[in-house]
Amino acid sequence: MQWDHTEGGWVETGVQLVIRKSDLDPALLSETMQVPPTSLSLPDADTRKAGLPQEGVWSLTVHKRLPGGVNEQFQKLLEQIEPHASGIDHLTSQGYEISISVTGFVGNGSTFSLAPDVVSRLADLNVPLVVSPSTSDR
Repeated sequence: MQWDHTEGGWVETGVQLVIRKSDLDPALLSETMQVPPTSLSLPDADTRKAGLPQEGVWSLTVHKRLPGGVNEQFQKLLEQIEPHASGIDHLTSQGYEISISVTGFVGNGSTFSLAPDVVSRLADLNVPLVVSPSTSDR
């Protein structure tokens, strides 16, 4: 008897641009990015009293299932943010923490790969890539 192990791809993937700063200015981000965020969170008096994180978070997410998988999700995100690369550089110089993340559910042996053009385009942005697999027992 022969046992073959087949690696599967990540599922329920999503990619996002995440911009963080304690004194995040939504107006500056709107002007700089010229695309509405998928999510915007600003600390308020209640979160400060509760001792919760004191940073604002602006994010732009592509979570839609696409035939090209995570590579196509990255391409859709990059189409939206590449025209604003100089603005991203400006935000970084203003103390904003910026990253691009990929998330998804994984099982034993799960993999994903990025196409060379996606890797090149991500590198051109000079923004850290954060890989966050979820290994929950669904």
